Amino acid sequence: MKNVVSCIVTLLLLVQPVFAGSTVKFTSTEGVDPVAFAKKNLNINAKKLKKLGIKKLVILECYGDYVTSKEVTNSANSQRYTGWIRTNTDTLEFDKDYYTVTSNLVYEAVKEAFEENGIEIVSKADLQSNEIYTDFNLEEEKAGRGVTAGLYKPTTVELTQTVSTTGLGIFPMSPLKRIKLIIKLGEITNGVGAEGFVQVNFKVDKNKKDQPVLDKFDIILSADLRGTEVGFKGHKKMRYDFHMQWHPLMQLKKEIESQDPVRADKKSPFDAGMYDKALSSMLSAVIGGFKSGLASE
Repeated sequence: MKNVVSCIVTLLLLVQPVFAGSTVKFTSTEGVDPVAFAKKNLNINAKKLKKLGIKKLVILECYGDYVTSKEVTNSANSQRYTGWIRTNTDTLEFDKDYYTVTSNLVYEAVKEAFEENGIEIVSKADLQSNEIYTDFNLEEEKAGRGVTAGLYKPTTVELTQTVSTTGLGIFPMSPLKRIKLIIKLGEITNGVGAEGFVQVNFKVDKNKKDQPVLDKFDIILSADLRGTEVGFKGHKKMRYDFHMQWHPLMQLKKEIESQDPVRADKKSPFDAGMYDKALSSMLSAVIGGFKSGLASE
């Protein structure tokens, strides 16, 4: 149990974006050279794939966190000296179908990146035929709310919509449910014939001009799966454990902020099509960089 709890803590720390320095300004032309983009913007550590001789993986989780609203209130210290409470709310919310389509495109692109580098990805259909996995009945959508506050910094209330690729669920945040799932991950992975599993998650925010900001993009690997016979005579069974867990194959060095326009001009209304093009360019550049990193490592 201690090991399982330790794994949960490690995983939660891995999926938090940790950046130093300023945000990277991005235009769609920067994704043309994936090698240069990866060197500048990505931390890629895929040597474990070659070292372990991995030929088949399953993607068990692939979702996006989409910020839909951000409410910012001036700090308590500011309120004390000015006597004013100022709250600004900034929203940008799309139909959930848009988020699903975006998460689906990310899944397919990551799958292609692995497969073009000689690593087979178990199909969603084969994963769905695994009863242990389907019995967890994982949700594909979740609403989230996060708060940051301090005496000298503004209080920010952030609302997010977490949306998975179609056919895959989001790992539960409840500790008890998460422990139950983690205990079974080795059995699920072995059951679909894979040597390890991958988790893909990213977070999309926006700047004051409504241009998309990629806060994080993580690809995490658990592998080196080994089976051990456990139990006693007449009641023996196989237990499967990962001897390498939550290994970050790829993370952003810094958050990436699009500079591509989302309006025809300053006086024009927000253009959802232009926003989608800007976001797609960023996501494609990141996954293209990851693909080039796989090829080189």
